[in-house]
Amino acid sequence: MTRLSQYTLVISAASCVFITLGLNHTQGLFLLPMSEKLNTGRELFSLAGGLGVLFSGLFAPIFGGFADKFGAGKALTILSLLQLISWVWLGNIETNFDLLGARILLGIGASAILGIALSVTGKSVSPSNKSLFLGIIMASGSLGQFVVVPIINTIIQNYDWQMATLISAFIVSSIFIFAFFISKNTPAFKTKSPKTENIDENRILENSQSLTDSLREASKNKSYILLTTGFFVCGFHVTFVGTHLPAFLTDNNLQAWVGASALSLIGLFNIIGTLSFGYLGSKLSKKNLLSVLYSMRSLLFLFFIISPKNELTVLIFASVLGILWLSTVPLTNGIISDIFGQGYVTMLFGITILSHNIGSFLGSWLGGRLYDIYGSYDPVWWICVLLGFTSAAINYPINIKPVKRLQQA
Repeated sequence: MTRLSQYTLVISAASCVFITLGLNHTQGLFLLPMSEKLNTGRELFSLAGGLGVLFSGLFAPIFGGFADKFGAGKALTILSLLQLISWVWLGNIETNFDLLGARILLGIGASAILGIALSVTGKSVSPSNKSLFLGIIMASGSLGQFVVVPIINTIIQNYDWQMATLISAFIVSSIFIFAFFISKNTPAFKTKSPKTENIDENRILENSQSLTDSLREASKNKSYILLTTGFFVCGFHVTFVGTHLPAFLTDNNLQAWVGASALSLIGLFNIIGTLSFGYLGSKLSKKNLLSVLYSMRSLLFLFFIISPKNELTVLIFASVLGILWLSTVPLTNGIISDIFGQGYVTMLFGITILSHNIGSFLGSWLGGRLYDIYGSYDPVWWICVLLGFTSAAINYPINIKPVKRLQQA
């Protein structure tokens, strides 16, 4: 694979993640106007968002397996079409069913974008650049959040939220182009199982392991189970904050730009976080880094709970949280690759994403549910603190050791 082809593939994959994650992180901006449109409390929007990420988790391994078998470009084309339809639907909601249906479809459309982008990059680039390029893929999602969130917020404030959804649909349509470039620049290879770091970039080992065997192997691996369980907490954290932080700040008498700026800053500083932890993951223990990340999140949430809510504290909170935001993903994906090889890494990461999205469902839904019951988000902030320390303890005993199949290869 030529250097130009590698760069084209990485840029295209990063662009798909840029658009999808950038738009996904605008969802909290729509909570209040859509709830007002349908004359509901916050639970309905929160439930719709939670179902969206839950279905995203359910379909991530399905589309991941589809990408492994039929190609990343084809899978990305289908997913982008589903996103396009869902954004148009969101701009025309009239009933509770419309909101639920559109958000579920949007979740399915976004389901495997990240996993496919990471996997096709990991499979296609040289091992010496893999950690860096995976960090770039993750950083592109954060850059999308930094760029897209304030744009959508400006459209909502100066026009209306329906216009914002239609512009979002237009932005999503560009993924078709990047999917085409990925198809043209992906090496022709069968499902493979490389020997972790020692494989030559031009050498491809054919993997005779079946999908069923891969699932059976992963289900018996204690470290994979711990990793997947701990990733649940990441989903709870990021979706609760992403969905409810703008409304929480409005409740605390802060202007709409503060919430949008906070989400944008999370994206900006996550660029630093993902690149830094992507690099550190090639030098230090990935599972120890995960434990440190989750512990730091809990300490940060404690700081935010006891701090006064003003522009300064919010922006400091958002900046630090950004460094910890999605830095867990390249580390998590890297551990899966280190243990099982690249053969079905997209599918296995998709299953881990399912755990993440179950956490996301609860983070989104419980945020709205408990707010409607207590008139406050305080109970959920304390849940975030507890879960962060729990995940740190879960990740610590993980043993990053290749399975016997790879050791014997």
